[in-house]
Amino acid sequence: MKIETLHQQALSFVKTYLSAESDLVAVLQEIDLCRGYRDLGYKSLFEYATSGLGLSEAISYNLITVARKSREIPMLQEKLREGTITLSNAKQIASVLTKETQEHWLAAATTLTTRELEREIAKENPKLAVIERARPVSGDRLELKLGISEELHQELRRAQEIVSTKNKKSASLEETIEALAKLFLEKEDPLEKAKRMKPARKEHDPLKCELSAAIKHQVKLRDGDRCAHVRNEVRCKERKWLDIHHIKPVSVGGLTVAENLMTLCRGHHQLIHSSREELRRYQTG
Repeated sequence: MKIETLHQQALSFVKTYLSAESDLVAVLQEIDLCRGYRDLGYKSLFEYATSGLGLSEAISYNLITVARKSREIPMLQEKLREGTITLSNAKQIASVLTKETQEHWLAAATTLTTRELEREIAKENPKLAVIERARPVSGDRLELKLGISEELHQELRRAQEIVSTKNKKSASLEETIEALAKLFLEKEDPLEKAKRMKPARKEHDPLKCELSAAIKHQVKLRDGDRCAHVRNEVRCKERKWLDIHHIKPVSVGGLTVAENLMTLCRGHHQLIHSSREELRRYQTG
């Protein structure tokens, strides 16, 4: 097969690839707008993209970022559809793209290399100059990369001096961060608070919807302060933005006891309540 034939095939596949990216962005926009992912049993558009569509986390994040920014700046999606802007560059400029600056940044994303575009964005927003990432280097060791302010750097140095004095030897920055993390978790981690919880002085009334501190801590300990929602035998990994949910609603006789409570992330909590509302509307016609 002649190289020119291979080249034409490659050009054809590139057009198909770019068109598919643009079409997928448009579809995700519509699904996001109507929250259709909930109808399919997913708590968020991100979970739908990764679990439902099988896309990687990085690609899902890029697609969703561009899809949402394109609702605000339609020309971004148009440039993506034309193939004049790549998905990667579209995602990069999303953080600085506004209606007032769209002409400048769309032109930059079209003409500049990825590295040049990164430098221009960093000038506009210095916090974006260094992308946070943790990269495995060996065994259980990770290389952590992030940007911090000069003020925070000085605070870390002061903490390093204190840790060194306490340990009676020079402490590394890693040892300092570890000490700070342990101190914070000991004071603020809901699980640690639950372990220290003393028995309630008065008996809890299970007929009331209001949760007592003792019941909250009991549920947190049992669920490990992690979303307990299970889909396809896989438990949700979310540990932030958590709610405590009544499995059987109080309105139909559900009690406020640990056995009738579960920890849910905000997304799965909303998913369950929206499903209940759909069922209620169906039953009442």
